Amino acid sequence: MQPLQFIKKILGSSVLLPIVVFATPIGDITEQTGVNSLTREQNELVTAVGADIELYDTLNTGNGRIAVEFTDKAELRLTEHSRVLIDEVIYDPDPSKSKMAMKFAMGTARFTSGKLGMMNKANIRIDTPTATIGIRGTDFTATVDELGRSLIILLPDVNGISSGEISVTNQAGQVILTEAYQATMVSTIASPPARPVTITNITVSQIDNLFIVSPPAEVQQVVEEIKSENSKDNILSIDFLEFNDLEKDHLKDKRELEYRELDMDLLDVDFLQDLLVTIEEADLLDRKKSAFTQVDITGTSPGFDKDSQYNTIVEDSGQIWFYREVTGIISIRLPISANASISTITDEKESLITVGDGQSINITITQVN
Repeated sequence: MQPLQFIKKILGSSVLLPIVVFATPIGDITEQTGVNSLTREQNELVTAVGADIELYDTLNTGNGRIAVEFTDKAELRLTEHSRVLIDEVIYDPDPSKSKMAMKFAMGTARFTSGKLGMMNKANIRIDTPTATIGIRGTDFTATVDELGRSLIILLPDVNGISSGEISVTNQAGQVILTEAYQATMVSTIASPPARPVTITNITVSQIDNLFIVSPPAEVQQVVEEIKSENSKDNILSIDFLEFNDLEKDHLKDKRELEYRELDMDLLDVDFLQDLLVTIEEADLLDRKKSAFTQVDITGTSPGFDKDSQYNTIVEDSGQIWFYREVTGIISIRLPISANASISTITDEKESLITVGDGQSINITITQVN
């Protein structure tokens, strides 16, 4: 294995060299591209393929990606701008006593549990800023955004079915992911994980492409041939991760390859960030609908209703909030137990919202130009 190169820290005219402490490696870097680093005992080290990974190391990706293989053949892959702390790894002759714990601080990571039977999967724990992921499956991704929100997706096995189960837990609740491509999102440590949803617009190849660090050898050979053909004019610059410059079908004579240009642009890191927001919005709407059905309201729908043009939210404080912003703002809060009617007369049409039997409070609002 290649040694890590230490970055020298210069203060004034002094050069401070880090103290090297020899520890038992728990894995090594198998692939990397771009700019990455590793923090060990407060020293920042430059990473290299073949470099050892030790307990309490923190992996940091900048504009690069990195792949790590642990002693039990578990794999960790990070996309750009990610940070993961290797918190605890214990390999015991008795797999039930082996343990692994990591903290995903930010970015997107894919974790695949080991294949050597050296560790009971129940003893693997992954923490994010808002949740703890219990491993009962073998393959999943986790995305943590700058707000600490976490998106977790359970991936399928080689047969396309669920790779097991994953529990997502925090102080407000727990959900279990049991199906391939099931996902949940956790906004804060104090809010429960979102109801699991199954994502239908991604495939295994898309997920694999997202976590590609180095291109397959066959593709690398084709790329080298293309570069060689164009080296005189130096007109080809290739981004191995995106292949944006292979818009010309250079692989048209290589159709036997399973890995093609068209496969590369299906998914990028932003996809998971966008998905995180989408699931959060869907979960909020589900919660609004659930609270709405517990109150007797007619004439409008939970959230925004295009007919009444009111936003209706049942708040945790025990109030119902009716909000409308059309040629002016209408904002009304009523107790859940109220019996009220809200009649809104506009230039377009009249709407009537009723809470309870609507007999105790009558509110009439006229809004005309």
